[in-house]
Amino acid sequence: MFQSTRRVAVVSAMLAGSVFASSGLAQGTTTVGGYGEVHYQNKSGPNTPGEINLARFVVFLSHAFNDRLAFRSELEVEDAKVAGGSSGGEVALEQAYVDYRLGSKATLRTGLVLVPVGIINETHEPPTFNGVARPSLEHDVIPATWRELGVGVTGALGSGLSYRLYLVNGLVAAGFSASEGLRDGRQEGRDATFANPSLTGRLEYARPGLKLGAAFFTGGTAGADTLVGTGWNDARVTVLAADARYDNGPLAVRGVLASVDLPDARAINRAYGHDVASRMTGGYVEAAYELLSLGKYAGTERLVGFARYEHYDTQASVPAGVTADPTNARRNVTLGLTYLPIANVAFKGDVEFRHTSRGGPGVQVLSLGVGYWF
Repeated sequence: MFQSTRRVAVVSAMLAGSVFASSGLAQGTTTVGGYGEVHYQNKSGPNTPGEINLARFVVFLSHAFNDRLAFRSELEVEDAKVAGGSSGGEVALEQAYVDYRLGSKATLRTGLVLVPVGIINETHEPPTFNGVARPSLEHDVIPATWRELGVGVTGALGSGLSYRLYLVNGLVAAGFSASEGLRDGRQEGRDATFANPSLTGRLEYARPGLKLGAAFFTGGTAGADTLVGTGWNDARVTVLAADARYDNGPLAVRGVLASVDLPDARAINRAYGHDVASRMTGGYVEAAYELLSLGKYAGTERLVGFARYEHYDTQASVPAGVTADPTNARRNVTLGLTYLPIANVAFKGDVEFRHTSRGGPGVQVLSLGVGYWF
């Protein structure tokens, strides 16, 4: 529904696709694109005034040297400017890699790559998803946008099957937390330690209107810190995820399931004074319907109504000595509208109802936003 134009499909293939056709990229071709989004948010409760933020401004840059060799990159400015300290945004590379086509079923990829877990991590341009903000599960359980340095191979196997398999630097356990899980353990390409090489991959099956994916990430997280261990496999973390997207006519449905296992959580907590869980779990499901189709509208505009339910717990299971915080077991319901005058621009509005699974007061969040992609 949201990627119906050829232009959008071409950009998606260029930046997130697994392989490029031997005749599809001319020698010496340079492509520039980008995306961005502005968010307005107002939480319920006293002393919670509305806030507005230029959340992201991103520039895509790619160059095809010939029909086998290409470079692709994505540079992002978050929160409008970099002010220094903890109050500013950031300028960061989200992707920067070279593809070398080995054959019809394999392309060598090396550089800063997106970990292929979940939906949002590889496909996060604003017109491609509903809701002003990305799903919370793909922030707290799957730490999107998740990128690491490494090398791997991608390709298409035929009959709708494709794959990605990378050897990358590992996460760093010192950054893990009870509420945001693995998020601050990402190294993101900056002076990254390779003491714990990790393996990540994805197998995907696609047919018109249907896409199914299964992915994993596994590796040590000690970072050669003697407080946790110096072995390449110490403080292992394993992430497993499955996702599905169905898009047929006016109806679109998507969902993600994810599980994170940290068998050495007790050692991590003892070393760093954290309350990290030994297991994190969760999932979400979203249904959307193109409302203008109800009136037999035949134009290019879209008005999409959607509902999303998320249920996840970043302390689903905790090691001895840790008491689970009930606020880390979360249930979110989001209801909203997405208006797309063209496929590349989206105006969004939604209300999110946030609750904890173990009781406690809920919070309602009104969000408005606009996003683009070109």
